[in-house]
Amino acid sequence: MKTKIHAILRIAALAVTLILCLASCGEGGAVMRCGSSSISEREFRFYLATYKARFAQTYSDFRDNEAFYRQSVGDGTAEDVLFAEVVNNVSYSLLSDVLFREHGLSLPKSVVSDVDGYIESYLEDYADGNRNVLNKSLGEYGVNIKIFREILLRDERAYRLYDYLYGENGTVGVNDDDRQAYLEANYARVRHIYVNNAYVYETDAAGRPVYDDNGYQKQKPMEGDALKAKNELIAAIDEALASGEDFETVYEAASEDKYYKEGYYITRDMDFVEGVVRSAFDLEIGQWTKVESSVGVHYVMRLPLGEKPWADESCADFFPDYDEMVSSLLFTEMLDGMKDRIEYDLDLLSQYSVEASPTNTRFQ
Repeated sequence: MKTKIHAILRIAALAVTLILCLASCGEGGAVMRCGSSSISEREFRFYLATYKARFAQTYSDFRDNEAFYRQSVGDGTAEDVLFAEVVNNVSYSLLSDVLFREHGLSLPKSVVSDVDGYIESYLEDYADGNRNVLNKSLGEYGVNIKIFREILLRDERAYRLYDYLYGENGTVGVNDDDRQAYLEANYARVRHIYVNNAYVYETDAAGRPVYDDNGYQKQKPMEGDALKAKNELIAAIDEALASGEDFETVYEAASEDKYYKEGYYITRDMDFVEGVVRSAFDLEIGQWTKVESSVGVHYVMRLPLGEKPWADESCADFFPDYDEMVSSLLFTEMLDGMKDRIEYDLDLLSQYSVEASPTNTRFQ
């Protein structure tokens, strides 16, 4: 599901997937420098075009028109926020390349060979083997084959740096203190009493499920005696909780959702009932609230976080790739702490915008 543009005020944690490292080949001015490394204007143009394509793919309300870029988002415009995201991640790119060299790392020959093979595939697919034709196509986004190759190599260097520091056998790695800090900053745990008074699944005359064109069983609004029974159950829950009945007892007796015995671990961007997600963070521990949604009625109580839930098999659905999320945040926080090493050419940067950039959907 695509995210809306207003959500990008928070930089995505998984920085490795965001870093499209850019080369410094001395062509054009440098929009930013760190020591002897820099990002050229040509590279920045490529980055803008590539990110513009990613924005279109990621944000459901993205529109490539003036009204979209001029809309207010936070303290600025959509253009301001998108452009700042590009600059932020190009900064990560530059710093990653600097650190890669400072740690004395090098790319395996096999990786360089893979990159060259990747470029050869573009050469055949887009240019029938003609380098001039490919250079012309790449030129629409500010680069040529040489610069594009270095961009891809820097992307690999960023990944190798991340793996060297925070991978499975990384020199820094992730420990339980890191995991706990991430848990406390990003998760709320709730008990969820759920009653479906909204819909039933459709069946044919023989009682067989009826499916839509996408293979999902069709639903229809709940009516009649079934709806009456559900509403009576909801009224009974209301009365029990209002009279001080133990929430856990009511949950065991009445909830139609008992799948997660340790409760739900919810993040703010979780694809779940919006009111439930919001309540998870608005409530104090021990408080509960009632939420009505398009799929039924929900009673939500916030619980204290459990001990090491990321290691609990019964909570596994809420912690996929947890160490990767934690380590990616640690990686970006480390890079954020180094940004004062970068010198930005604000005059050059001011000449560019996401709105004026072409959209690079081909060369990534």
